[in-house]
Amino acid sequence: MKKNEKDNKETLTVFLDTIGRTILGALEAEDSNSITIKNPAVVNITPNPTNGQISLQLLPLFFREFLADSTEPTRWVYQKSLITRCQDITLDFKFLAQYGQIFAPIQAQQAEPPKGDGNVIKLFDE
Repeated sequence: MKKNEKDNKETLTVFLDTIGRTILGALEAEDSNSITIKNPAVVNITPNPTNGQISLQLLPLFFREFLADSTEPTRWVYQKSLITRCQDITLDFKFLAQYGQIFAPIQAQQAEPPKGDGNVIKLFDE
């Protein structure tokens, strides 16, 4: 797995795929013909016609909920000849935080035991 030498974090890369989508993901491996991207996300930009602002949304290329083990990452191999890579880009921390939230490990919520004095309230007469 490729890591950023400065802070030991994954190296994120941005590129355009063959249908013009902007893809953001962790660069995991690279050879002369292809790159392997872990957990790619599509950058979706939507203009708001009422106020002229744009809305930015990151969508996973493949939703983890469809995997047998939703804690596992997905890995995609892209042919270098079919993509356009972005060079020397520094992404805003809010953008990176949104990407991190999408692929953060899913925390299982444990049910708390009911609190109270143990008395049962009957709602219906038997």
